[in-house]
Parts: sequence; C-alpha cells; structure tokens
Amino acid sequence: MVRGKTLFICTECKKVFMAPDVEYGAMVYSVPMPCKRCGSRRTLPVFQLLAYPVYKGIWETIEREKNEKNDNNENR
Repeated sequence: MVRGKTLFICTECKKVFMAPDVEYGAMVYSVPMPCKRCGSRRTLPVFQLLAYPVYKGIWETIEREKNEKNDNNENR
C-alpha cells in the first residue's frame, strides 16, 4: 500500500532523497527505494534509522530473490 512520500537515505553514497513510501509486507517498514544517485537498493527511511538491522535483512532478502530470479532466467 502506498502511504505517501518520505525521505530515504542511501547507505552506500549517503544521498538523502524523497521517494514513495510503500508498505513492506504488511508491516510498518517501507520498501527500500533505489537511490537516485548510485542506484543502490540499500536505502531506508530517514525516520527509521534505528531499524537498520531490520532493513539489513530486507536488503538481503531482496538481493537473494533477485539472484534467484536471474538464475531461473539463465536456466531456461
């Protein structure tokens, strides 16, 4: 569900940017949006910096799913 817009910070290049705030898995957390400067998905809302360990798990899940999807496409 889209909840509006929020400020995100990229953990790779430290850019702060505005992006849509989309609910992640029916939880209070937001879907990490791609950084507008470097393209990294390792981003989190500025107001949820204390949830860094949770977002670390979310980033790993996103990367794992992306890798599995790429592996499935290569095996076809």
